[in-house]
Amino acid sequence: MFQPTGEDPAPPGPPPTAGDFEALECEAPTPGIAPMRRLSHVEYRYVIEDLFGDPTLAASAAANLVADPISLGFSNSATLLDVKPVLAQQYMEAAETIAETVTASDLSNLIPCAAAPTDEEACATSFIRSFVTRAYRRPLEQTEVDAYLSGFRTLRDAYDFKTGLQWIISTALQAPQFLYRPEIDQPSDPAVRAVRPYELASRLSFFLWHSLPDEALLTAAAENRLNTREDVEREAKRMLTDPRAQRLLNFFDEWLDLDKFGSYTRDPEIYASIPEDLPALFRQETDTFVKSVVFDGDGRLETLLTADYTYANDRLAAHYGLSGATSNEWIKIALPPGRRGLWMQGGPLTAHDKATRTSIVKRGLRLRTALLCQNIPAPPNNVNLNLGPVDQTATQSERLAQHRTNPSCAGCHSLLDPVGQIFENVDAVGRLRTEDEAGHLLSFAGELTGTTDANGPVSGPEELMLKLAQSDQVHKCFATQMFRYVAGREETPVDGCSRKQAFERFKGAGFDVRELVLGVVTSDDFLFRATEAAQ
Repeated sequence: MFQPTGEDPAPPGPPPTAGDFEALECEAPTPGIAPMRRLSHVEYRYVIEDLFGDPTLAASAAANLVADPISLGFSNSATLLDVKPVLAQQYMEAAETIAETVTASDLSNLIPCAAAPTDEEACATSFIRSFVTRAYRRPLEQTEVDAYLSGFRTLRDAYDFKTGLQWIISTALQAPQFLYRPEIDQPSDPAVRAVRPYELASRLSFFLWHSLPDEALLTAAAENRLNTREDVEREAKRMLTDPRAQRLLNFFDEWLDLDKFGSYTRDPEIYASIPEDLPALFRQETDTFVKSVVFDGDGRLETLLTADYTYANDRLAAHYGLSGATSNEWIKIALPPGRRGLWMQGGPLTAHDKATRTSIVKRGLRLRTALLCQNIPAPPNNVNLNLGPVDQTATQSERLAQHRTNPSCAGCHSLLDPVGQIFENVDAVGRLRTEDEAGHLLSFAGELTGTTDANGPVSGPEELMLKLAQSDQVHKCFATQMFRYVAGREETPVDGCSRKQAFERFKGAGFDVRELVLGVVTSDDFLFRATEAAQ
């Protein structure tokens, strides 16, 4: 049983070997590394929103920050999220702007005593203990309170009470204790220790809400009600019923590359009369669909991959050629033959297409990496890219077949092209078709190879998605993608037992995504940490 306030667990034994984690014998916790993590810009935006209750202010503050690096498809890498000088400058400017904005009107919106303070220092102290505690996600040391109060006095005496409050806010929003999620090991800690209550509260809130803990979670930490796996599961279930849990949609957006739509361009001569906000419509389609399945439906990965319906408003339905939607309201609409599930929605399928055509290669690559967790190597430096003249009257799949006659290209492209061409029934703006951009009739049959349990020919995309939805490799890959997102890093052999714990719960629940989430937060990797001495 998980006991963060009791005896420490036994030191870890030899790390499990790489391979099928289902075969591992797991006893003592063996968590992987857990570097100190900076808030991603997604998390920063939601923290600002929850601190001040102003989504517009939060979005504006985060939008001005230099883009986060991407690793494994996600923007929350524990090792890559550093603070270079340009970002430090942007944090300072954002903090000052936020402080000025939230103090520009009635100060009692921040703290009641600020309306007409009879004792300014007592009021400031109360604000420090409430606001900075929330920002730091833990109780403050008295030395921290004193330091903030000293700074307040200096600014209050030089200017006024409001300026002193602005200093408190802007200082807190630039502090490492705010911008990072510290988990501080002590010299007396063993090689593996239980995650301490306030650390665990932050782990839960930043995974499930992408933001700071609420009062109930901090109270649970203060009252030692995060002592067992059952305690953690209880809080997680409560948090999943909160509207903030829908921020988990960010995992799906990044897994499906919907966050890449900033560079979405299409040639108007080839794709005429498409909605100007098509990327936004695609993203809303996927988010609405995922929410309906994960939060309101059966939660199953199979439903996500094979549902014969989507959600659309009147403009997206008209773009797709579907009937039933007559207003801006997003409603459930049956899909015609030829497409199933979120993988064949306009956003996920066309995110990496070209301005003038689909990209069979990139569609195949995305399926291999995102659904099968396979790494496809980059072309070798000495590859011969001079393939000679290409018959422009051929279809893209026919041209790629010529491409694969080059031995330097055949190895990877034999994995990518045959599966990518299966989705050629959807054009580069997400519409069903039977001909390509040049008017050539298309074949949607293909073959899946290189998997553990789903190899073989398929007649088209519907059959492919039905096959993948039953694949153990796909189930494990999805659980792996969730693990990477939560841990902020790639899995290692040491993580095998934690991944097994989460996957077994996922599998036992019929591959219900909600149960995978609960399996992750009750796994050893989430509840324990290897201390710096062990790392």
